Amino acid sequence: KLNDDLLKSCRLTQEAISKTSSVLMRFDARKIQEIIDNNKKIGVHCVASQEYLTDIIKQYQPEGSVLTFISSSISVNIELKQIGDLTAGIAQSLLSLNTDIPERYKINISQFAKIFQNIVWDSVIAFLKQDAGLAKKTILASLELKKICSRMQDDLIETNKKAETTERGETILLFIIQSVGDIAAHTVNIAEISA
Repeated sequence: KLNDDLLKSCRLTQEAISKTSSVLMRFDARKIQEIIDNNKKIGVHCVASQEYLTDIIKQYQPEGSVLTFISSSISVNIELKQIGDLTAGIAQSLLSLNTDIPERYKINISQFAKIFQNIVWDSVIAFLKQDAGLAKKTILASLELKKICSRMQDDLIETNKKAETTERGETILLFIIQSVGDIAAHTVNIAEISA
């Protein structure tokens, strides 16, 4: 059940990231609302799973590696919920923008979202299989993408300084890039549990 619950949380999160990648390329209010609604499902599922695991700890009082694994599973669930919240936040920001993000940023950001879909999956699999090699690979990939996001943010801030006025789209874009970077931090947290 523990494995199934974590995989379900992961799949729901991946689905949200995949849809977010799509709406970053082309504004779609209906799909954006689906992402926001999907995040509520992620929240309900993660909370139910955490309660189940907490009850197991109270009822059976496991010790040693079993307790560590169950406690770590609760932590992974919390990280997945936070990734879901960040993904929903990106969707919400697009909804408030009510148009496409600037053309020159579309492809890069959409590709980052697709890459994170895979990284989130790999981080959870690394935890479930206790695969230190996959965990390290996931950490390196996440940190590299976080660096790219930081560079994009710096470039955007520099561009905004040169412009006479900052467009609303540029401000929302900064938020999106920051959110993608934060998703990277959470995948690192998941992978580090296994490393």
